[in-house]
Amino acid sequence: MLDLNALFAPRSIAVIGAGRERGSVGGEIFHNLLTHAFTGPVYPVNAKAKTVQSVRAYPSIKDVPDEVDLAVIVVPRDFVQGVVEDCGRKGVKALIVISAGFGETGGALQAKLLATVRKLGMRMVGPNCLGVLTTDPAVRMDASFAPTWPPQGRVSFSSQSGALGLAILDYAKELGIGVRNFVSVGNKADVSGNDLIEWWEADPETDVILLYLESFGNPQKFINLARRIAKEKPIVAVKSGRTAAGSRAASSHTGALAGEDSAVDALFAQTSVIRTDTIEELFDMSMLLANQPVPASNRLAIVTNAGGPGIMATDACESRGLVVTPLSEATMDKLRGFLPSEASVKNPVDMIVSASAESYGKAVRVLLEDPQVNSLLVIFVPPIITEAPAVAAAVREALATTPAAKEKTILACFLGTRGVPESLVTLQAGKVPSYAFPEAAAIALSRAVDYGKWKRLPEPVFPQFRVEKDRAAKAISGARDKAISSFWLDASGVREDG
Repeated sequence: MLDLNALFAPRSIAVIGAGRERGSVGGEIFHNLLTHAFTGPVYPVNAKAKTVQSVRAYPSIKDVPDEVDLAVIVVPRDFVQGVVEDCGRKGVKALIVISAGFGETGGALQAKLLATVRKLGMRMVGPNCLGVLTTDPAVRMDASFAPTWPPQGRVSFSSQSGALGLAILDYAKELGIGVRNFVSVGNKADVSGNDLIEWWEADPETDVILLYLESFGNPQKFINLARRIAKEKPIVAVKSGRTAAGSRAASSHTGALAGEDSAVDALFAQTSVIRTDTIEELFDMSMLLANQPVPASNRLAIVTNAGGPGIMATDACESRGLVVTPLSEATMDKLRGFLPSEASVKNPVDMIVSASAESYGKAVRVLLEDPQVNSLLVIFVPPIITEAPAVAAAVREALATTPAAKEKTILACFLGTRGVPESLVTLQAGKVPSYAFPEAAAIALSRAVDYGKWKRLPEPVFPQFRVEKDRAAKAISGARDKAISSFWLDASGVREDG
């Protein structure tokens, strides 16, 4: 059984290379652990200081008088090996190696480091990483040098880029996305993305798994894990290195080989990992999946107070396989009962610019009760006469008092307003994701619909192939000998008697 307890719920932490002053990496990590009130003791280790940020320091991990579950290592590369050996003798269970200069510049040092870690029975994140954090109130561990502490939530995130990790945490806070765990895996010498998604599969406090990937360590294991996990928890990934130049950059960044992009697409399609093109879309998806049920079908309704955005939303949805479904006569009659004659009660429902917050609440109730509607997109363009907070409150109240809302997917687009600003905190409390423009909402919803279709498919039956390895190797070798840079086997080369 995979055990990462010492990484995500350590009872005690040592920061080896803790800085006396703010501004250094070691200083920021130690400061973050104290500032965010880690629930256990934190021991600074610094060979040149008796105190670090007003806390008694120790010259070596061997001098710490108590047991240490987790050590964060922030020392120059040439000292890391010796420090890791000391940690093993101390009985440390897990390591976060922030120091760089290992696999990304050549494999020998990293291989030696990994061999030591495994020989001594420890688990290691890194090297060359930003760190790890968990917002669990029972732990509250920020063992990273990120300046941002995200809100508590049920989204767990693995990033293969430390720099992007900094921006990711800032963005999560801006959007109000609650984070459970964040791990910057760095070179993935030991703890890999596969290890993390397997751990989060068993974590009852993780509902959505997000991945920023530059490479795959073990694609077959990823396929097996992701196919199983995605049936219960959505996995959303952004994979860089789409181009040849991007793949070369990924290899130099973390020392790992990036996969061919067409193969990555096929891998994700087999496992229903939701692939996004950008970090922004990654968070658009997480806002939806962390707060709303997966859509039961591709049929949706749109309600707006302006015709133009309604048309844009309709085009964006229909072009991505969503159906702006015809409303029943009963639904349209109910809408006519409180909307002005100038309004359009066909889908998309245009309540016109004079629409009040009360009209929004009534329209949301009516549309959610239509059995043909499985998702609802609420669009609001701020006019002079109606304020966004009032509309947000009316939408939230309608959702809370409409039984059908529990089984349907609700999105909002308060035009030009990204995330959940102060004026829309009511929507956040009601777990309604809000997007700046209709296109972003349509993209997120269409991907969620595709994910829902995959979840409802029966378990696949995979064919078993008999491979004659010797004959296959001979055929491939012969084809390669005839080629300069790449080769294809023609039909005669793959015949049974060929």
